[in-house]
Amino acid sequence: MKGLIIKDVMCLKKQLMMFVYVLIGVLVISVMFVLSAKLGNLAAVGQDMVRSDSELSVTDVQNMAVEALVLFMLLPLAVVCDISHVFTADGKAGFYKISGAFPIPLYKRLLARYLTIFVFFGMGTLIDIVIAFVLSRLTDLITFREFLGIILSAASVMSIYSALMVFFCFVFGYGKESYAQIASLFSMAAAVILMNLRTIREIMTGVVDREQFSGWEILDFIKYKAWILILIAAFVSLLSYGASYLITERKRGVI
Repeated sequence: MKGLIIKDVMCLKKQLMMFVYVLIGVLVISVMFVLSAKLGNLAAVGQDMVRSDSELSVTDVQNMAVEALVLFMLLPLAVVCDISHVFTADGKAGFYKISGAFPIPLYKRLLARYLTIFVFFGMGTLIDIVIAFVLSRLTDLITFREFLGIILSAASVMSIYSALMVFFCFVFGYGKESYAQIASLFSMAAAVILMNLRTIREIMTGVVDREQFSGWEILDFIKYKAWILILIAAFVSLLSYGASYLITERKRGVI
């Protein structure tokens, strides 16, 4: 199983190089962003926005700055979340033609693929946490605890996406990784819509209470309730692993 994990990591060698470049860029620009938001041009722009627009509060401007910073910081995680390159490389090398003959149980071969996902996400998450700690010392826009919640929430969402993509890659087969990506995104979007039908209906009909719904509830949720998304990610990953095992078993162990 160790050899299979190493093989998957080698398939993502180019992605790892891209990860390093993105990481360096994110670190440099994030430091510049927080310093500017605290002492430079971005701080002046924020003050002008509050003075010129009576509907914007200082909190709203700070939340917008936090959103921009967080979205940029999540780029390293986004780089490592696309596990489809492993399936593409396996397909080009013809690995699926011999995988069923390996003297390794199917559950171990599947586990190696899923462990590769978590190794990459663990690496990306750990580095993002280190960057967040540095940035939290340079700005008062967001605390390290809030940074940590956002990073763990994002890592959980991307883990859900990757777990679903692995399952759909097994369903559709080699050469159809793009279909697996679309199916994963569609499944996640459908799940979010179904869980928030009432809120969506209230927003569309205009009956939502603006005093109770400020628009920043989602940001507060991912800051302080990351544990919910972590539990969902763990459940989806286990479900994906079990479903993938059933699919590949029917395909005589071809992965």
